[in-house]
Amino acid sequence: MIRIAKRSITTLMILSCFATQAKNTTIRVLDVNKQPLANIVVYVEPENKSTVIQQVLSDRPIATMDQVNRQFLPHILVVNKDTKIDFPNSDKIKHHVYSFSSAKTFEIKLYSDKSSEPRLFDQAGEVTLGCNIHDWMLGYVYVVDTPWFGTTDVQGNINFEVPDGKYTLKTWHPLFQEVDKFFSKKLDITSDSQFTVNIKAAMNPQYSAYEE
Repeated sequence: MIRIAKRSITTLMILSCFATQAKNTTIRVLDVNKQPLANIVVYVEPENKSTVIQQVLSDRPIATMDQVNRQFLPHILVVNKDTKIDFPNSDKIKHHVYSFSSAKTFEIKLYSDKSSEPRLFDQAGEVTLGCNIHDWMLGYVYVVDTPWFGTTDVQGNINFEVPDGKYTLKTWHPLFQEVDKFFSKKLDITSDSQFTVNIKAAMNPQYSAYEE
């Protein structure tokens, strides 16, 4: 009990230190016409991950990828590595969820309501989801190895509270063309900062076929 208490106090002290040193970092993503892009995955990876990530990511809540109106909801879910994801089915019909992606291969056979158990996503990268019953259903899980991540709002913005340090800024979206898929930018954060990411190519069209 004493060891647990000491460890908890130490962790709280470290996290409090991070919060005190954190800088407000705003990132904006614009398309080829300089218009804001919403729902773009944005994350910053620290050069020194060992201390920061182990402390900040010690407790990962279970995430949820639902199925509503024969679509995955949300369409794009971004999570930390080693996060478990639940796949409930809120439709009144059965679905059969699967992925053949290298970052996570799995299958939840035909089911309704709740799946048997959450799946662990323990490798960083893109995971494409499909349904064996409804071919048009596509969803994406993007797994990152950093506590600073999310998706842009309707104004193309996302904000992070990031401690001083050196980072790499990265973005992702399933409709990015090749030139934008591997974008990265080195950041040296010492004060409140704003950064703009300009997408170089028009995004690929969305496949939206829908059948009953």
